Amino acid sequence: MIDFDGTLNDAISATLGDETPIVFLPKAGGSFPGITGVFTQITDHIFDADGEPDANITVATLGAQTSQFSALNAPVPVQSDRFQIGGVAYVVKDVAVDGLGWAYIDLGKQ
Repeated sequence: MIDFDGTLNDAISATLGDETPIVFLPKAGGSFPGITGVFTQITDHIFDADGEPDANITVATLGAQTSQFSALNAPVPVQSDRFQIGGVAYVVKDVAVDGLGWAYIDLGKQ
């Protein structure tokens, strides 16, 4: 059996993981610094019926190995938990775990 977490996910974290400090702050309490993840922030536009840009939106996501949370004795993130990434606070909007040990976490700026 292939160890996806120990091979693929470790390589993704090591290669693409941000050097920005990431702290996990579960709603239930506690603080778990030291998470390595792939953080992305994409800005896009919402257009009105006339095709004119009506507003800008920013979508923030964090990808991380689920094994990092268990190694820190932390729960896997769920909706309404928080992260602090580079000193900016984000709330968890949604979490999808892929079955290979990787979590896709949708974030909203607080």
